[in-house]
Amino acid sequence: MSQADDAIRTDIDDVAETLAQLKAAVRRNAGKSASYNEVGTSAANELTQLADLAVISAHLPVSWSTPLVGRAIALSKRATRVLLRWYINPIVDQQNSFNEELVRVIASLEERLHELERELAARGPHE
Repeated sequence: MSQADDAIRTDIDDVAETLAQLKAAVRRNAGKSASYNEVGTSAANELTQLADLAVISAHLPVSWSTPLVGRAIALSKRATRVLLRWYINPIVDQQNSFNEELVRVIASLEERLHELERELAARGPHE
């Protein structure tokens, strides 16, 4: 094997390890277990799922289960949410921007990994 092949293999291993660490961290932070990656799931499907998990909403519905007290609590939560919107929305926007950039970087790392694998496969069988 040549030094170029070794360098490509090292790059592939580095990119694959970085992708695995990033995906595990995102899943851990999203409350998903490491077994989330099922056998047969394509990389494009994983990236789509990752992009779906990246969007955070600060405007989840407030509901209640008990008739009178629950309704009062829900209304107070809604009022608090309206009063704190100026504070919460910029934070959520920043987190969503970060998540979008992270998904973009993971997608580019995934593409780079596939490029390196194709380049290595194009060189033919190795000793």
